[in-house]
Amino acid sequence: AAQRLCVQQPVVSKMIKSLESQLGKALFKKVGRKNILTDFGQLVFRHSQAIFEEVDKIDQLEQKPEDLKGAQNLGASKPLAAHFLPEVLDPLMNLYPLVNWNVYTSTASQLLEMISNGKLEIGFFFHIPQLPSNLEIIEKVPTRFHLVIKAERKNDLNVIQSFIGSREIDDLENHKFPTVDFMRKRYPKTRIIFSSNHLGLHRRLVLKGKGVSILPRFMIQKDLAQKKLSDLYPKEKFIFDLKVI
Repeated sequence: AAQRLCVQQPVVSKMIKSLESQLGKALFKKVGRKNILTDFGQLVFRHSQAIFEEVDKIDQLEQKPEDLKGAQNLGASKPLAAHFLPEVLDPLMNLYPLVNWNVYTSTASQLLEMISNGKLEIGFFFHIPQLPSNLEIIEKVPTRFHLVIKAERKNDLNVIQSFIGSREIDDLENHKFPTVDFMRKRYPKTRIIFSSNHLGLHRRLVLKGKGVSILPRFMIQKDLAQKKLSDLYPKEKFIFDLKVI
């Protein structure tokens, strides 16, 4: 470290001790002959990396968009990656032709952890577990959802009361299911019969007549127009925020 900084080794030790004193916690601990980062030290290191990345971006402020290059890592669930991100990425890819766009798909919990650890720059979510303290929601996009059933089964009570859920997969501690509670007011025996965080699978199961699900309009607009799916509550506007984190 001293060589990298072009200073004497005692100077580095003094700087570390000064920083530890300022922060009130140890950054390193001795393991055998080696000094390794403490848990707090690792957290400080990750934040420092983010700071240096922001400093590096200052050099790019005067660059033209078409000259910017490097990797941009995004995260989203598979349905969002397939149905929503193409509309987002299309103008960005034209504006920044030299940027490498990498899209990762996984559960909300895993994607949030990747953003928190600096492996992803940004993520797109509908439902999120508890937000890590170092992350923030930078934008909310209201998105229309529909509670749908296979059109041929819209009068089948068994199918109507069979709900296909997702929140309990992305967030194991979640025990609130507002759509199920809403349906139970009219259909008291409504229960969750299947769960998956893959909304594409929800759509396929609904089309097979296995149950009902609440799905974003951008996924099922054609199915509704072609009358393959029927909206159980056509007068009810289900709006959920798409969160950019």
